[in-house]
Parts: sequence; structure tokens; C-alpha cells
Amino acid sequence: MAKTIVDIQSAIKTKIETLKDESDVSIFGEVFDYANADFSKYPAVVIKPTGGSGNRIDTHRIERTFSFEVTLYQEQSKAGTNKKTASEKMASVSDQIIQAFDQDPSLSGALEQANVVGYDFDFTVRPGMFNFAIFKIECLVIVENYSTS
Repeated sequence: MAKTIVDIQSAIKTKIETLKDESDVSIFGEVFDYANADFSKYPAVVIKPTGGSGNRIDTHRIERTFSFEVTLYQEQSKAGTNKKTASEKMASVSDQIIQAFDQDPSLSGALEQANVVGYDFDFTVRPGMFNFAIFKIECLVIVENYSTS
């Protein structure tokens, strides 16, 4: 069972990479488990840890919550994906992210529980136009308490 940032981040990435469309093709062009802003295919996904917390359950166990942000990017341009299509695609893949975590909260047994606890949508103009969504995911694990106090 995943109990580290690296292992949990990998489980989240694996879950996201398994999301397919009706033609059995990945719904995401690229999925990164590190900060990145150089995308060649869309929608793109970046998964990054943002923090965590923990509580002692008893003398042998600690309940630990790891927090992650999953950010989706969808380009929008006159030459590429138009505004309406970009918006529709963002809504569709966002629904699939939420449903994937609702339907498999243990990420196929990788951890105790993963929940989408918040999400935001926005639009930005940088060296291009992007629709983006940020999902806040909390992952609960139980780890051994190695202290004797």
C-alpha cells in the first residue's frame, strides 16, 4: 500500500492515465507528475504535492493525509481548438476525473482513500489561451508509528 508522497503521486498518475474515451484512447494528451508548462498535446495534466497533515491514532498507527493538486490545461486558439470545444472538452474530462475518484476511492487498493475535496475552473491568457481546472485531492493512509512515546 502506498504510504509516501512518491508512491501516492504515482497512484494518482496511474488512475488518470487509465481514463479513456469511447474509442479506448486516453482522454489526456500528456500527464506529468512534476511541475511542467511545456505541453505538446492537450488536454494536459500536472500532478503535484501541496502538503499534508497527520494525527496519531494510537501507539502503533498514524493517520496521514497527503494533499495534491491535479491541474488540467486545455489550449484554445483560432488555429487549434475553438472556445466552445475547449470549454466542452474541459467540462467532459473534469467530470471523468471526479467520477474516477468517486468510483475508485482506494485507487485500486493503493491507499486507504483518495477524495476530490475541491476544484476550480478558470481561463488565462499567457503566451497562449488556456482553459484550466485545478482539483484538490486528499489521500488518506495509515502508517506505522515507530516512536514508543
